[in-house]
Amino acid sequence: MAEQATQPGSLRGPEDGGRRYRPVRVDFDTRNVVLDIEIQADWDAEIKAMWQENKARVGADLLAELGPFDGDAKMANYRAMGPAPWSVVFEHSALLRQVRSSFAHGDFYPALVGACALGERLLHQLVLALRKDFANHPATTKRVRAGNLSTEWGTLIGVLQGWDILDEQVAGIYCELESRRHAAVHFNPDASAAGRDSALAALLALQEIVENVFEPHGGPPRYIGNIDGASYLTLEAEREPLVQRIFIPNCALVSPAHRLEADESAPGEWRIYDDPDYPDDLLTDEQFAEGIRGIPTEQDAAAAG
Repeated sequence: MAEQATQPGSLRGPEDGGRRYRPVRVDFDTRNVVLDIEIQADWDAEIKAMWQENKARVGADLLAELGPFDGDAKMANYRAMGPAPWSVVFEHSALLRQVRSSFAHGDFYPALVGACALGERLLHQLVLALRKDFANHPATTKRVRAGNLSTEWGTLIGVLQGWDILDEQVAGIYCELESRRHAAVHFNPDASAAGRDSALAALLALQEIVENVFEPHGGPPRYIGNIDGASYLTLEAEREPLVQRIFIPNCALVSPAHRLEADESAPGEWRIYDDPDYPDDLLTDEQFAEGIRGIPTEQDAAAAG
């Protein structure tokens, strides 16, 4: 099979009927998942030793990153945040890491205000990114069409909920985050409104919002079902404005014959190789899944013949 390097964000052409978009620019921090692993007494000795080494290495890396002073408290704060949400890369990605770092270091008020401010910023970014696609939608106001956005959370939440970008549950989480923002920014004699618990609650709420809106893996209707180890956008999902504007620029358009290699020169990035001569006949999502699972499609058989 001939191979050719490909780049994320390629637009679909008439010869790409056998290809689907796979998220490859993804942000996450799953070190808490490793630390959560409970080593079982009945595991093989080598498996136990491997996980003990993994957990020790992750703990040491975290302390080196956070600093050893007051290390136990920093580790407890880091553990309380849970894993960072899986997300396609967007403007929030780098800023969320800063908010998490503040909380881990015990800077709870900056973490609280940062989480709330980032939540509001994200509302604006989503509306601005998608407003042209929804220009004629009933939920779109004149100010939104003009790009003159209100600072009122409720207005922005309502617009995004009307566009089906936020579901009812996430809209409710956003309303709770707004309440925490007001309690933190406007004077409140109750010091607990700006303490660790409030900061943690705001951060966890923001993470839930991010993972819900920007999740880079999953199943139908956004992702093709019955594929293990990776996720691929369905053809129907490619029509969604959110997918077109935010997901596809972070995806590689690949055939079932593609492969990924870690890019050692750019940690977290991938080199993507695909078969440039893969047949251009249209595959259904299920046929594409069969190709990924190693079940020959009619196109594969024709190519082999």
